[in-house]
Amino acid sequence: MLAPAPDRLHALLATAARVVPGLDGTIGTIGTIDGIDGINGIDDGGGRGGRAWSEARAEDIAPMVRHLGTHVPEAGAHYWSLRAWGLHIWQPVYLGIVGVHCCACAPDLSALSQRTEAGGIHGFRIAPHTPRLGAEDDGLRGVARQIAEGWTRLHAQWRDVGPLPVKAAGRLLADCVLGALLCVQRERTDWDAPRMHALGQRWLEAIGLGGECGFLAYRDGSGAERLALARKGCCLHYRRTDGEMCATCPRQRVPERLARLAARDGP
Repeated sequence: MLAPAPDRLHALLATAARVVPGLDGTIGTIGTIDGIDGINGIDDGGGRGGRAWSEARAEDIAPMVRHLGTHVPEAGAHYWSLRAWGLHIWQPVYLGIVGVHCCACAPDLSALSQRTEAGGIHGFRIAPHTPRLGAEDDGLRGVARQIAEGWTRLHAQWRDVGPLPVKAAGRLLADCVLGALLCVQRERTDWDAPRMHALGQRWLEAIGLGGECGFLAYRDGSGAERLALARKGCCLHYRRTDGEMCATCPRQRVPERLARLAARDGP
């Protein structure tokens, strides 16, 4: 049953927290775009909000990149910048996709600001509003448009922060979008592999990132068919002293990825 309008945003946040562990949000006023009430969703303890996620400025982003540089200097500037990018984009993407496919509603992502702390992003705040109800197709188009406009604005601020080629930024965003669909698939038992492939393609094309990621079919250790990301961009995690190539790293050949995925998800 769909939540009534006054409760729709609360229901969305509760669903998002259940479907995606760690996606924790609260409802509250965020600051103005010009940052008068704070920066980039930083909560100073006084109840103030910050700029919307897509309106973050270089001075908001740089502390996170510097923090990464201090703690993993060996990984290099490209890793620091790409890691900060991934941390900054995932929450609005996941919230929007959960809204469309689990709650039949499209939240206003321009109302979302994020809480930065100790070089990371911890939770978000979203201004009170009533997410728009609609069919999945309509919601998909609306949320995809918000994501497309948002990441374009946000990426422009990285020029003064660190190296982040637009291709690398777009591919990591594409990974994030399809990763969100994999989370939602656990709720949507009606989504088989063909439906997932079609949905992934529709989302990426609607955002303007068609072909920048896909799904890779594999069998886990028990022989069950599963899907993983068929990534085209590397997250550079292997450059950390404590890191290694991800199981789905595109630097590996497909047979190696399949073997690692099966071993990871063994019985």
